[in-house]
Amino acid sequence: MDTSNRLFQRLYAYPSVLLALIFVLLIAALAGWPRFSFDASSDTLVVEGDPALAYYREISQRFGGDEFLILTYRPLVGEQANAEARRDALFSRASMARIGELQARLADVDGVGSVFSILDAPLLDHPDLSFGEITNELRTLRDDDADLDQAARELTSSPVFADLLVSRDGTTTALRIDLADDPEIEALYDRRAELRARDDLSSDERAELRRVENAYSQARGPWLAKRDAMIREIRQIRAEYSDEAELHLGGVPMIAADMIEFVRNDVVIFGTGVALMVLLMLSIFFRQLRWVVLPVTTAAVSISLVIGGLGWLNQPVTVVSSNFIALLAIICISFTIHLIVRYRELQANDPEGDHRQRVIDTMDSKFAPCLYTALTTMVAFGSLVSSGIVPVVDFGWMMFVGVAVAFFVVYSYFPALLLLMGPGRTPASLHRNLGFTEALSRLARNHHRPLLGLGAVLVVVAAGGLAQLNLDNRFIDYFKADSEIRQGMIYIDQNLGGTVPFDVIVSFAPYEEEALDEDDDFFFAGSGDEDPFPERYWFTPDKISLLNQIQDYLHEQPQVGHVLSLANLEAVGRGFNDGRALDGLQLALILEAMPDEFRRELINPYAAPYHGELRISGRIQESGPIIDRDAFIRGIHEHATNQINLDADRIQVTGMLVLFNDTLQQLFSSQANTLIYVVLATLAMFWILLRSLKLAVLGLLPNLLAAALVIGIMGYAGISLDMMTITVAAISIGIGVDNAIHYLHRFREEYEQRQDARDAVRKGHQTIGRAMYFTSVTIIAGFSLLVFSNFVPTIYFGIFAAMAMGLALLANLTLLPSLLIGAYRSAPVEARAAET
Repeated sequence: MDTSNRLFQRLYAYPSVLLALIFVLLIAALAGWPRFSFDASSDTLVVEGDPALAYYREISQRFGGDEFLILTYRPLVGEQANAEARRDALFSRASMARIGELQARLADVDGVGSVFSILDAPLLDHPDLSFGEITNELRTLRDDDADLDQAARELTSSPVFADLLVSRDGTTTALRIDLADDPEIEALYDRRAELRARDDLSSDERAELRRVENAYSQARGPWLAKRDAMIREIRQIRAEYSDEAELHLGGVPMIAADMIEFVRNDVVIFGTGVALMVLLMLSIFFRQLRWVVLPVTTAAVSISLVIGGLGWLNQPVTVVSSNFIALLAIICISFTIHLIVRYRELQANDPEGDHRQRVIDTMDSKFAPCLYTALTTMVAFGSLVSSGIVPVVDFGWMMFVGVAVAFFVVYSYFPALLLLMGPGRTPASLHRNLGFTEALSRLARNHHRPLLGLGAVLVVVAAGGLAQLNLDNRFIDYFKADSEIRQGMIYIDQNLGGTVPFDVIVSFAPYEEEALDEDDDFFFAGSGDEDPFPERYWFTPDKISLLNQIQDYLHEQPQVGHVLSLANLEAVGRGFNDGRALDGLQLALILEAMPDEFRRELINPYAAPYHGELRISGRIQESGPIIDRDAFIRGIHEHATNQINLDADRIQVTGMLVLFNDTLQQLFSSQANTLIYVVLATLAMFWILLRSLKLAVLGLLPNLLAAALVIGIMGYAGISLDMMTITVAAISIGIGVDNAIHYLHRFREEYEQRQDARDAVRKGHQTIGRAMYFTSVTIIAGFSLLVFSNFVPTIYFGIFAAMAMGLALLANLTLLPSLLIGAYRSAPVEARAAET
């Protein structure tokens, strides 16, 4: 008896005690389940540590960011109503009253900072007032004597509000719901980012970083719960007005919230469906209750422990990392099916043997391949940690820890429960060849050269698909055509200027009060009154002209919707100046006389004189032509520097558009780099386990081809890489390598005994090939259910995870044995025939 066998004899001496210890751990984990949560914030879409993110946060604090929702409101009228009737329905006293009521209710929601509606827009079109009088007579639709017809004409043609606050046909308006900041969360986030950015932290600073990270983690959970409750309440308020108006809810926070809501529902609904499908397939394959209960409960215990641990750590799950549940189920089922097949093989060979020794021999014989399978899979997923993208990093370490937990449960819970169950009946059908694996065995043994030629052709095919991959994905494509969020995004795109925001920041010399000429302040000279807006002289016609040149370029881009800056406000002023551009004096007059509440809404979000910055705010219409984000951002810079002659450092593009582009670019780059690391690490694992570099290389090649084919098919199908599909390569390699490890381990054992590669392949297909087939078909059947999800990335994940399993199975049962036959000696044909 070898050392490892004696170790298992001791470990499994008291299976009841082992189960009791696991049960205690399970109780502790279940206590953490109520703390388990999903992160629906837009932070999950960006790269932590990205300089562009730091700049975006700085600009957001200065001008305001993308943390707002858009609620559209279109009064319901008869289907036969014409355009004028629909416009009159919106611009009526009744609708204004209902909008005011809706605005007030939204403003009272906990977590909402403010709400801006059509009622707050200043009405500037007064025919009876001169240009000099207009700033003293600013009115809104809240005024009882406001002329609604005139307001409709003004707002639907306004350079500021048309296609933003009200549609140009005058039938739809929007309420902008600004979400309240959480000062505690913001302060902790900023301090954490500051400490993480330093390379040489002192011991005190490292201790502070740990405290800040813990405090941030503790505070973020309640903040996320509050954000969820806020969005639910806003949805409920919207529903209460649905019998009188057509309402759509949009905005970046809404996109993130709906993405995680779809995932949350999929985890529950499809998790149950996949579990039932796995139960069915295991029942068909093994036809014994024990071989159904053991794999399913082993996976359930592993997943429960990991979920409980995440709950205790206050680590929320994002759209990407939610897949850890499905992948852990794959890994656990794979482990247990290999153990079951091995146990049944030993039982069939010696039906009267001791059950306890059979369990120990099963666990012992499979320990090395299972251990190295776990380590290789941990390496593959651990590589994701280097991406720097929060949800992908979370996914990487969750899977790293989760695979370790799964291995622990498989080698403790599974044998302990099997020991207590007893031997069960001997399988009668084990020695009957499985038609599928037997056919592939004959194909590989008799036609290995054509198969290798086919493999070479598939390499070229995969390369062609890889060359067609792109990152041109859109949020709108994440949702099915009939989903509420997609319909809302399309409606906002078509009527209210677009859904995904971006900003262009133009830099100038900052405002310095002492630099102004003493005669400039003629309004307040000698009056003794305090100047309410002294920086108004910083705004000059040259700056407005520059904004107009940039906006003209943006308007030429087919994907760009509404664009807004101070140039739009100046365009309104031209209407009172016979269409001529305003001079410096006229600009100063308007800015000085503007009431504070309008200045806060119309000036402050677009100008920061003390920082020397002007902001152009734009939106992308995602329902329009697909946008190449990287080319779009680069085009703005090139136009500003080459056509307008701005210095490159004077113009910056920021916003969620830029951050999401950086996320995809960095993820693509990191995955390309880390895949090399994964391949080398996997090769090292193979070499250590098999003690043969030749076997290691041969085992890796078919699985690299299978992974490349999966990604290549995405390229041919025109499916863009996103934060979920871009991880398929690592998943494909991880899945394929698991099967290869078991197959090569068995091949080596058989070859050492027989010294005949073809015969070792035949035996491998009859034994380990059976386990590989059962594992793959079970998981493919389970993941095929994901095609019924409402969340498109989940559909793609199900399709490509199933495809990865299928291609890995075929590669390891055809190309791998073909390579082995080509590389290792086989007995003469006559000898094999005589033995058969």
